[in-house]
Amino acid sequence: MNIVFDLDGTLIDSKLRLYRLFQHLAPDSSFSYEQYWGFKQKRTSNETILSSELGYGQDQIARFVVQWMALIESPQYLGLDSNFIGIHTTLEALQKQADLYVCTARQFRHPALVQLTNLDLSQYFKRVLVTEQRHSKESLIATHVAGLSASDWLLGDTGNDIQVGKFLNMKTCAVLTGFLSKEILQVYEPDLILESVNEFSNAIY
Repeated sequence: MNIVFDLDGTLIDSKLRLYRLFQHLAPDSSFSYEQYWGFKQKRTSNETILSSELGYGQDQIARFVVQWMALIESPQYLGLDSNFIGIHTTLEALQKQADLYVCTARQFRHPALVQLTNLDLSQYFKRVLVTEQRHSKESLIATHVAGLSASDWLLGDTGNDIQVGKFLNMKTCAVLTGFLSKEILQVYEPDLILESVNEFSNAIY
């Protein structure tokens, strides 16, 4: 069996990174961590927050987006990410039962590999797939996951992850460790919705 994991919000907690970068690029923001993620849980984009809450114009928002993309995967900000509690134990157990893969929509492959090594996660995965804004998750998984079948799983924290899995005729599991609520994720009709990846083994075995 193959199990494909999304990265941010699924295996690692990237919320502090996103909040800190937002505050850096929008220094007039006084949002607390909880307030910022309150917006995100309602699926409010950074662009909408900047426009409706901070009064940014189109040029200011465009500059924000350019700077965001330039910094979001820099070592300074990736260093703010952390493993979810219990993830090592979970991956170690799953590795004995299946081939594990990561598939992430990040811009750059090398920083992702470095981060997985720094967080001591790379040892669990047969391959790390990065879209680099040049490939789709669907094409990467179809090309690089050996023996892909309807008994394989894709785990992620977004609706897009669920759509990718369904497109590939995989089983899908949504986790609530990202920023979308259970109610929103239910709309995409995954096979499972779990609090975290740590519950996956007990749910399927």
